[in-house]
Amino acid sequence: MKVRLVLVEPEGKINFGFILRLCKNFEVDEIVAVRPKFDVRDEEVLTFAANGRDYVDKVKVVDDYKEALEGLVVCTSAKVSSADPLRDFVLPWELKEKFGEPERLTLVFGRESVGLTREELKECDALLHVPASPQYPVMNLSHAVAVVLWEVWKQYRIEKGAQPERPDERDLRLALGVAERLARALIKDEAKRERVTVAIKRLLAKATRQELRNLLYLLSKCANRLGE
Repeated sequence: MKVRLVLVEPEGKINFGFILRLCKNFEVDEIVAVRPKFDVRDEEVLTFAANGRDYVDKVKVVDDYKEALEGLVVCTSAKVSSADPLRDFVLPWELKEKFGEPERLTLVFGRESVGLTREELKECDALLHVPASPQYPVMNLSHAVAVVLWEVWKQYRIEKGAQPERPDERDLRLALGVAERLARALIKDEAKRERVTVAIKRLLAKATRQELRNLLYLLSKCANRLGE
């Protein structure tokens, strides 16, 4: 499994340097910076990267957020809510249990100042939340990256064992497309339709290959019956 780290509009050179060091600690395969606010090769970045400075060669800088997303996309946020499908979340130690071992795991972290927007969260297959004290739940970016990368390292590199087969990305896109067509046909309220679509996307991301095929069969039958 390849691990890709995506940083959206990173603002701090010191944090970025620490994150490069972490990427070397935990053997991150790919690093993507979306519209960084500084030169990723700045000397201050490299200083704080220490012996991880060679990982700056792995950094790909892009302008398009969607271009950075590939495989199973897991966004991170300090703001969560089980009442909002967009902010319904999984915990770091649940990753392997809920999603198995995809070909590529893309971990998305937002801006130090405001995190990820709702539009950016909509592109994710799941939302990951690192719980902390309710009195001060917002973590420093590099600290949050450290916690998540450690969990990924522990679950996927250290703990080995049989895992359910992950569905093909083609089947995932197909199932989501059918579900979206059904939602458009059956739910007229745009806000409710969006919430249902997000919930279905998150549900499909957790399915095994066989579960997804069964769901796709059912969804296709429903769509055919409705003439969609």
